[in-house]
Amino acid sequence: MSDDKQQKFTSKVRRGLVWVHAQANAEMARLKASSTNTKVPGFNAAELADVEAALLWIEQNKEAASG
Repeated sequence: MSDDKQQKFTSKVRRGLVWVHAQANAEMARLKASSTNTKVPGFNAAELADVEAALLWIEQNKEAASG
């Protein structure tokens, strides 16, 4: 893949992460808000830590939403 094609692909992926982050972050916030204690339904502590780490990585690697 040429450098130009690689840059375009990377840019598309980063733009896609904007949507993924918004959806996943909203869903995680909803789950946490509906939780009656420190546990989030459907997640054990390790899984929750993995999801939160993934959301942090996406936040750091997505392109800023335009507009």
